[in-house]
Amino acid sequence: MKKLLVITSSMLLLAACGSTPKSQSTPLADNDAIPSWVFLPTSDTGLTSSSCVAWGNNMSAARAQAIANAKADMALQIETRAKVMDKTLESQKQSGTEVSNHSSFTQVSKQIAEQSLVGAIPKEIAFARIDNQKQLCALVTMDNTQPIFDKLIKEAGVKLDPKAEAVLYKEFRTTKVTAELDAELKANKL
Repeated sequence: MKKLLVITSSMLLLAACGSTPKSQSTPLADNDAIPSWVFLPTSDTGLTSSSCVAWGNNMSAARAQAIANAKADMALQIETRAKVMDKTLESQKQSGTEVSNHSSFTQVSKQIAEQSLVGAIPKEIAFARIDNQKQLCALVTMDNTQPIFDKLIKEAGVKLDPKAEAVLYKEFRTTKVTAELDAELKANKL
C-alpha cells in the first residue's frame, strides 16, 4: 500500500510540474529577435534613425508609418545638430575667433531638414516583439551629410575659413552631439 501511495504521489508531483504555464514571451518566428539597430541605430557615414509601430496586419501602412516616424526623428537630429553648430560658433566668438554676422543655423535647419530627407532611405525593415506586442520596425539612413552641412552654411550666410569649416563639419557629424540630441528628443516627447 505504501508503494502505491509513493508512486501515486510521485506521478501527481510530476503532473503538477508539467502543467506550469509557459513564459508569456513567444517568438514571432524561429529566427525572431529584436535587431540591435532598433535600440541603437548607428552609422559611420551619416545620420540614422529607427522607429517601430504596432503591427496591424497591413504591411504598406505599417511600413510607411515606421519610415515616416524615423524620418521625423532624423529631421529632429538635423535641427539639434544645427543648434550645436550655433553654440560652437558662439563659443568661437567669445574666444575671439573671427566669425562674420549670420543667421542662426537653427533658423534655417527646419526647411533644410525637410528638403534633405528626400535622401534618407530605409535600410532595414524587420518584425520585433516589444512589450509583448508585434511591431514592424524600420531603420532609415542618410549616408552623405555634407550637402546638408553645406546648405546650412549657405542659408545661414556664414563665412568661414576652410579650417573652421572642417572643425564645424566634424562637430556636425560627430557623436559628441548625442547627449544633446538625447536631451532634445526627451524634451520634445514630454
